[in-house]
Amino acid sequence: MAAHNLILHITRVIGLDAHVGFLHEMTPSKNSLAYDLQEPFRFLVDLAVISLVENGAMESKDFIRTENYNLRLKPTGARKIVNEFSNMLNKKVSYQGKESTWSYVIFLKVRELAHYLTSKKEKLDFVKPEYEIERIDSYAIRQKILNISYVDWKKLGFSKGTLHYMKQNAKSDKPFTLNAHVLERVNKWEALVSGQK
Repeated sequence: MAAHNLILHITRVIGLDAHVGFLHEMTPSKNSLAYDLQEPFRFLVDLAVISLVENGAMESKDFIRTENYNLRLKPTGARKIVNEFSNMLNKKVSYQGKESTWSYVIFLKVRELAHYLTSKKEKLDFVKPEYEIERIDSYAIRQKILNISYVDWKKLGFSKGTLHYMKQNAKSDKPFTLNAHVLERVNKWEALVSGQK
């Protein structure tokens, strides 16, 4: 709903008729264009939800089970998602040679559509900018952690217990994070090993 409201506002600011869409059914009571325009940016809502779940921010008390055994968000859960979505909209992305927030990129894309529809622009590209997910727990980092010996880790100034915990995380399918100083030492490990050869 937050994405729909944002895009509905932008379409009105740009001067487009939100009721005239391309993909969604057009009815007088439905803002079809706003629904159409939120589709290319739906991943921002998905990432907000995934972030909340991975960080353990969503709790069972944020949901209610209906009589049909469906789960619905309570206001507390909805607020968490809206807040996290707002955080996603404020993240920076490189677009047209500048760093812009996702909310501004959405504005620019809706404006590009208006220019395309009025023949001020010949092409329309909703693929760019692409969102790049930067994860600390990438496959490469997991392999590095699994390959570090306890002897090398001790040379870097960490305890065996820390490495053991990191290896457990690296073996699991669950996402994990590393503190900046730990990540720095994982990367220093490669230099240590290459210097020994």
